[in-house]
Amino acid sequence: MRRLLHLTSCAALVLLAPSLGGCSSPQPQADAAATTAPADAEASGTAPGTDLSYGEGATLVWRPTASITGELEVSVDAVSEERQSVLDGWLRDDAMAASRPYFVTVTVTNTGTSDLGGQAVPVYLRDDNGKLGAAWTFGGDFTACQSGPLPTPFTTGAETEMCLVYLAPDRARVDAVVFEPTEGYDPITWTGAVQRPESSRRSRGG
Repeated sequence: MRRLLHLTSCAALVLLAPSLGGCSSPQPQADAAATTAPADAEASGTAPGTDLSYGEGATLVWRPTASITGELEVSVDAVSEERQSVLDGWLRDDAMAASRPYFVTVTVTNTGTSDLGGQAVPVYLRDDNGKLGAAWTFGGDFTACQSGPLPTPFTTGAETEMCLVYLAPDRARVDAVVFEPTEGYDPITWTGAVQRPESSRRSRGG
Protein backbone atom coordinates (compact mmCIF):
# COMPACT_ATOMS: atom_id res chain seq x y z
CA MET A 1 0.00 0.00 0.00
CA ARG A 2 1.43 3.37 -0.99
CA ARG A 3 1.92 5.93 1.75
CA LEU A 4 0.06 9.22 1.55
CA LEU A 5 2.09 12.41 1.49
CA HIS A 6 0.46 15.12 3.60
CA LEU A 7 1.49 18.57 2.38
CA THR A 8 0.64 21.93 3.96
CA SER A 9 3.18 24.17 2.32
CA CYS A 10 0.98 27.18 1.59
CA ALA A 11 -0.77 27.98 4.87
CA ALA A 12 1.80 30.57 5.96
CA LEU A 13 1.92 32.26 2.56
CA VAL A 14 -1.48 33.89 2.17
CA LEU A 15 0.06 37.34 1.80
CA LEU A 16 2.77 36.11 -0.59
CA ALA A 17 0.45 34.43 -3.08
CA PRO A 18 1.56 36.46 -6.15
CA SER A 19 5.06 34.96 -5.85
CA LEU A 20 3.98 31.35 -5.52
CA GLY A 21 2.58 30.31 -8.87
CA GLY A 22 0.19 27.38 -8.52
CA CYS A 23 0.44 27.12 -4.75
CA SER A 24 -2.97 27.11 -3.06
CA SER A 25 -4.40 26.53 0.38
CA PRO A 26 -7.84 25.30 1.47
CA GLN A 27 -7.60 27.44 4.59
CA PRO A 28 -9.43 30.80 4.87
CA GLN A 29 -7.59 34.08 4.43
CA ALA A 30 -5.66 35.27 7.48
CA ASP A 31 -6.83 38.51 9.03
CA ALA A 32 -5.07 41.73 8.07
CA ALA A 33 -2.91 41.86 11.21
CA ALA A 34 -1.62 38.30 10.88
CA THR A 35 1.72 37.32 9.35
CA THR A 36 3.09 40.85 9.37
CA ALA A 37 6.20 42.61 10.60
CA PRO A 38 5.55 44.86 13.64
CA ALA A 39 6.28 48.56 13.19
CA ASP A 40 9.21 48.32 15.61
CA ALA A 41 10.69 45.18 14.01
CA GLU A 42 13.65 47.06 12.53
CA ALA A 43 14.53 48.54 15.93
CA SER A 44 14.30 45.26 17.85
CA GLY A 45 15.39 42.77 15.20
CA THR A 46 17.84 42.35 12.35
CA ALA A 47 17.33 45.11 9.79
CA PRO A 48 15.30 44.26 6.68
CA GLY A 49 17.53 43.79 3.65
CA THR A 50 20.40 42.26 5.66
CA ASP A 51 22.49 39.72 3.71
CA LEU A 52 23.92 36.85 5.73
CA SER A 53 25.99 33.74 5.08
CA TYR A 54 24.94 30.24 6.10
CA GLY A 55 25.76 29.79 9.76
CA GLU A 56 25.12 33.43 10.71
CA GLY A 57 22.21 34.32 12.98
CA ALA A 58 19.45 36.90 12.69
CA THR A 59 16.80 38.15 15.10
CA LEU A 60 13.45 37.80 13.34
CA VAL A 61 10.40 39.72 14.57
CA TRP A 62 6.93 39.21 13.10
CA ARG A 63 3.29 38.69 14.01
CA PRO A 64 2.12 35.16 13.15
CA THR A 65 -1.38 36.13 14.36
CA ALA A 66 -3.11 39.34 15.37
CA SER A 67 -2.54 38.58 19.06
CA ILE A 68 1.00 37.14 18.97
CA THR A 69 4.31 38.87 18.32
CA GLY A 70 7.15 36.46 17.75
CA GLU A 71 10.87 37.05 18.21
CA LEU A 72 13.32 34.34 17.22
CA GLU A 73 17.06 34.01 16.81
CA VAL A 74 17.46 31.98 13.61
CA SER A 75 20.51 30.70 11.78
CA VAL A 76 20.40 28.84 8.48
CA ASP A 77 23.13 26.28 9.09
CA ALA A 78 23.19 24.21 5.90
CA VAL A 79 21.38 23.75 2.58
CA SER A 80 21.52 20.37 0.88
CA GLU A 81 20.23 19.52 -2.58
CA GLU A 82 18.69 16.05 -2.59
CA ARG A 83 18.03 13.47 -5.28
CA GLN A 84 14.43 13.04 -6.43
CA SER A 85 14.62 9.49 -5.08
CA VAL A 86 14.34 10.91 -1.54
CA LEU A 87 10.59 11.07 -2.24
CA ASP A 88 10.30 7.56 -3.69
CA GLY A 89 7.42 5.63 -2.17
CA TRP A 90 5.44 8.77 -1.41
CA LEU A 91 2.45 9.90 -3.43
CA ARG A 92 3.55 12.64 -5.83
CA ASP A 93 1.86 14.71 -8.53
CA ASP A 94 3.48 15.89 -11.76
CA ALA A 95 4.56 19.20 -10.22
CA MET A 96 6.37 17.42 -7.40
CA ALA A 97 8.02 15.05 -9.87
CA ALA A 98 9.42 18.06 -11.76
CA SER A 99 10.76 19.75 -8.63
CA ARG A 100 14.22 19.75 -7.07
CA PRO A 101 14.20 18.83 -3.33
CA TYR A 102 16.26 20.75 -0.78
CA PHE A 103 16.79 20.01 2.91
CA VAL A 104 17.55 23.15 4.95
CA THR A 105 18.91 22.86 8.49
CA VAL A 106 18.08 25.77 10.80
CA THR A 107 18.64 26.50 14.48
CA VAL A 108 15.83 28.44 16.16
CA THR A 109 15.75 30.03 19.64
CA ASN A 110 12.73 31.81 21.12
CA THR A 111 14.12 35.15 22.36
CA GLY A 112 10.71 36.77 22.84
CA THR A 113 7.92 36.43 25.38
CA SER A 114 5.27 34.58 23.33
CA ASP A 115 4.79 30.83 23.09
CA LEU A 116 5.33 30.15 19.38
CA GLY A 117 4.54 26.45 19.51
CA GLY A 118 2.97 25.20 16.28
CA GLN A 119 3.77 28.37 14.34
CA ALA A 120 5.32 28.26 10.87
CA VAL A 121 8.28 30.65 10.66
CA PRO A 122 8.08 32.68 7.41
CA VAL A 123 11.44 31.47 6.10
CA TYR A 124 11.28 30.53 2.43
CA LEU A 125 13.48 29.18 -0.32
CA ARG A 126 13.91 31.61 -3.21
CA ASP A 127 14.91 29.86 -6.42
CA ASP A 128 16.94 31.16 -9.35
CA ASN A 129 13.70 32.04 -11.16
CA GLY A 130 12.79 34.43 -8.34
CA LYS A 131 9.95 32.28 -6.96
CA LEU A 132 9.39 31.78 -3.23
CA GLY A 133 8.51 28.39 -1.78
CA ALA A 134 7.42 27.50 1.75
CA ALA A 135 8.65 24.52 3.74
CA TRP A 136 6.51 21.42 3.21
CA THR A 137 5.01 19.60 6.18
CA PHE A 138 5.15 15.82 5.79
CA GLY A 139 2.90 13.54 7.80
CA GLY A 140 3.46 9.90 8.62
CA ASP A 141 6.90 8.32 8.77
CA PHE A 142 8.94 10.54 6.44
CA THR A 143 12.09 10.34 8.55
CA ALA A 144 14.59 11.76 6.05
CA CYS A 145 13.74 15.31 7.16
CA GLN A 146 11.02 15.95 9.75
CA SER A 147 9.85 19.19 8.19
CA GLY A 148 7.09 21.15 9.91
CA PRO A 149 6.19 24.02 12.24
CA LEU A 150 7.84 24.82 15.56
CA PRO A 151 7.40 22.19 18.29
CA THR A 152 4.69 22.63 20.91
CA PRO A 153 5.21 24.28 23.31
CA PHE A 154 7.98 26.66 22.22
CA THR A 155 8.28 29.19 25.02
CA THR A 156 10.89 31.80 25.98
CA GLY A 157 14.41 30.36 25.84
CA ALA A 158 13.42 27.21 23.94
CA GLU A 159 15.87 26.13 21.24
CA THR A 160 15.59 23.54 18.50
CA GLU A 161 17.40 22.38 15.38
CA MET A 162 15.01 21.75 12.51
CA CYS A 163 15.22 20.19 9.08
CA LEU A 164 12.93 21.86 6.53
CA VAL A 165 11.98 20.44 3.11
CA TYR A 166 11.62 22.76 0.13
CA LEU A 167 10.73 21.81 -3.45
CA ALA A 168 12.06 24.16 -6.14
CA PRO A 169 9.60 23.95 -9.06
CA ASP A 170 10.60 23.08 -12.62
CA ARG A 171 14.01 21.81 -11.47
CA ALA A 172 15.10 25.32 -10.49
CA ARG A 173 18.02 25.75 -8.10
CA VAL A 174 18.21 27.59 -4.80
CA ASP A 175 19.24 31.23 -4.92
CA ALA A 176 18.82 32.11 -1.23
CA VAL A 177 16.91 31.29 1.93
CA VAL A 178 14.87 34.34 2.96
CA PHE A 179 12.81 35.70 5.84
CA GLU A 180 9.91 37.59 4.29
CA PRO A 181 6.87 37.85 6.61
CA THR A 182 4.77 39.84 4.15
CA GLU A 183 4.79 40.93 0.52
CA GLY A 184 6.80 44.12 0.09
CA TYR A 185 9.10 43.41 3.06
CA ASP A 186 12.78 43.79 2.14
CA PRO A 187 13.87 40.22 2.91
CA ILE A 188 16.66 39.09 5.19
CA THR A 189 18.64 36.59 3.11
CA TRP A 190 21.08 33.76 3.70
CA THR A 191 23.38 32.48 0.96
CA GLY A 192 26.38 30.16 0.77
CA ALA A 193 27.70 26.88 -0.54
CA VAL A 194 25.03 24.27 -1.23
CA GLN A 195 25.77 20.61 -0.60
CA ARG A 196 25.14 18.57 -3.75
CA PRO A 197 24.10 14.91 -4.01
CA GLU A 198 27.06 12.55 -3.69
CA SER A 199 26.82 11.31 -7.28
CA SER A 200 26.96 14.90 -8.60
CA ARG A 201 30.07 15.67 -6.56
CA ARG A 202 31.80 12.54 -7.87
CA SER A 203 30.91 13.30 -11.50
CA ARG A 204 32.23 16.87 -11.26
CA GLY A 205 35.42 15.63 -9.66
CA GLY A 206 36.01 13.18 -12.46
